[in-house]
Amino acid sequence: MGQPVQQGPTWQYPPIPIPQPPGGRRRRKKKTLSRGLLIGLVVLAVLVLGSGITLIVRTVGGGDPEAKVTPTTTASETPSPSESPSASPSPSPSTPRGPTVDEVVKGSRLYSIGPVAASKCAEPPFAPVTVPAAQQYYNRLLPCLNRTWWLAMKKANLPFRNPKAVVYVGKVPSPCGVQRSVRAAYCAANETIYLPFAVDNRYYKSNPVYARAVMLNTFAHEYGHHVQKLSGILASSMSRQQKMTPNQKLMESRRRELQATCLGAVYLGANATYIPMNGVLLTNWKFLIAHSGDDYARPRVHDHGNRVSNYQWSVAGYNNKKPDSCNTFTAADVRVN
Repeated sequence: MGQPVQQGPTWQYPPIPIPQPPGGRRRRKKKTLSRGLLIGLVVLAVLVLGSGITLIVRTVGGGDPEAKVTPTTTASETPSPSESPSASPSPSPSTPRGPTVDEVVKGSRLYSIGPVAASKCAEPPFAPVTVPAAQQYYNRLLPCLNRTWWLAMKKANLPFRNPKAVVYVGKVPSPCGVQRSVRAAYCAANETIYLPFAVDNRYYKSNPVYARAVMLNTFAHEYGHHVQKLSGILASSMSRQQKMTPNQKLMESRRRELQATCLGAVYLGANATYIPMNGVLLTNWKFLIAHSGDDYARPRVHDHGNRVSNYQWSVAGYNNKKPDSCNTFTAADVRVN
């Protein structure tokens, strides 16, 4: 069978069985020496013609932030070594380096754009009683999120690509492993949000309005991971995590998850008038965000944030409507518990 294919990580949400409401580094190239050797009867001279160092500059692709267009990445450039007629060649000019992983997660251009624009989409017809009906709901909701986040990425001069949404029953393979109808998940490898029909259908049978709140909130959260992927925050956070202790890795995971929750709430807040987020839907959503977190997980894995942190970051995103409110990577540890 050969070696197993390396699988990318999956970001799942929600982290709990939700309770029901009441009622670039620089690299050095090997030096290449070219020698001319003159052998005489009396004099032996070695002339060293020179050596060069090639600097490899890593550049970040800009891309055209248009919907449904995959931006092209700027090719890496290898400048030729400078040639000088003098015996002592002058040093190569310094080259600008790309941002570090810390700079990406803490100072992304995404944080500078201010409030996001509303997509002005109403919530699609809602009745996840069959798989096609649930798929249609997400298919109609997806362009709404695309519109808001495409405009945000364009403003930040970041690339944009539409993610995909897949509703499934039972198990479904993905580049991030087999999805098993437990929770919704975002797979960065193929930029796809996986949505288990059984979860949506179960909530709908119990409380249709609460199911709407769960589906809206979950889908917006998973889309938040897609925003992290496009902005480079996701990959940079994973890179940071590789050198951390087990407890630090859990905290880094909480920073990623709470940021995705906050970004999801940014969308809901920006579009609250048009969804609309009011009445019993808003009441159920408030109950949901106050009762989401690792506190309810069995066994308890402290990787998504407790209910206090989930609530606070949800409220911050919803009220402020801007990604800067979601910079969990500069927040004090106590805010990402």
